[in-house]
Amino acid sequence: MSRGFATALLLVLIALTCIAVSRRLERERRLIATLHARRALDRERALPLAHLSADEQDTARDLMAAGVVQGDATSCYLEPARLGRFRRKRTRLALAGACGALALASFTAWLVLHRMG
Repeated sequence: MSRGFATALLLVLIALTCIAVSRRLERERRLIATLHARRALDRERALPLAHLSADEQDTARDLMAAGVVQGDATSCYLEPARLGRFRRKRTRLALAGACGALALASFTAWLVLHRMG
């Protein structure tokens, strides 16, 4: 395998990872906004999972595991007390990931340019 191909492959993997993470963060943001808009903030106003798409149901399960969304096998609702901390954590994670990806891509570009000269 040539160095050029390996470099291109590494840069494509970095880009695909960034896209996958950003899609997940956007799905989480949309579900939180949906629950907030429907005022699903307690068990009485919980949103039935049957009203959500398959992707939204998966996202709801992920957010249940994170503790931001509460519920059971049939419905879910937002846990407002945990939302602020979750958002701060998610923002830090996104920024750290973006900085890491930028550093890795910059290092790869530096290596390519350094070896060319």
